[in-house]
Amino acid sequence: MRTESVENGAMGGFSASVQAAYEQHRSAVFRRCQTLLKDAALAEDATQDVFMKLAANESRLQNPQAQLAWLLQTATNHCLTLMRSRGRTDSLDARAEGTDDNPGDQGPSQRLTGQYEAREFSQKLLDELGTVSRDIALSVLAGDEERQEVASKLNISRKTVTRKLQRITERAKQLLTRKRDG
Repeated sequence: MRTESVENGAMGGFSASVQAAYEQHRSAVFRRCQTLLKDAALAEDATQDVFMKLAANESRLQNPQAQLAWLLQTATNHCLTLMRSRGRTDSLDARAEGTDDNPGDQGPSQRLTGQYEAREFSQKLLDELGTVSRDIALSVLAGDEERQEVASKLNISRKTVTRKLQRITERAKQLLTRKRDG
């Protein structure tokens, strides 16, 4: 557990509004993190990270009705990032130890072929996207940035980022279906 962990239910050193949000929404954020991470210690750390993000974005506290939604979305995104990172680390550790559990794995040649095909597919998809959609895809999907951060950088709404991600996902599904069928 972290040394800056919360003592007596308050986040010491933070504004009263962040502390109030913590006291009100901590259990919901923790449950979301626990559900995704399946580990209480990691979930507690992730919960702390989410509230640290809130402290860095205190403007989120101006709309009390949207606080919980923002916190839960931030928790989800943060946990998914942790899971992806942990998955990459676990996979690298397994390869280093020679204990890769993938029964279909037939060695480095097949892995390289799969990586090449994935890279080729990704490049084809990115080539079809407009500039803004490409920036969104690379920032959110490849760069692990929060949607709100991307929206701010591109000077568009978070909702626009979400809609464009949905369109990108649909286009990727179409390309995969076409590749599989033809």
